[in-house]
Amino acid sequence: MPDTISIAGGTITWLMEDSIEQGAGLSLAEMTVNPGQVSELHRHANCTEVIHLLEGETRQRVGDHWQTMQAGDVCLIPVGTIHQTQNLGPDTARMIIAYSEGQRDYETVCE
Repeated sequence: MPDTISIAGGTITWLMEDSIEQGAGLSLAEMTVNPGQVSELHRHANCTEVIHLLEGETRQRVGDHWQTMQAGDVCLIPVGTIHQTQNLGPDTARMIIAYSEGQRDYETVCE
């Protein structure tokens, strides 16, 4: 069973990545964002990211644009684009996140 770790505003559980299965070539995670919380602003210089919202209502920042997401919505984040997720609802938001690399670059962005 994969380990769940705490992140700013929620949790992340890595389901697949190169450290789990050498040569996976992609990453897959389940992420939660607690009510009223926002994830850290960041970017990935080496991969695209796809977010599929399973439960809740969020605002997803992609670059300078914010879009509201409902359960079932999908969002693409291009390589190197700053992004973050804000939970708008009263319940924990839950999503599946896929990355095009098995080992992601991660850079925190300060504004």
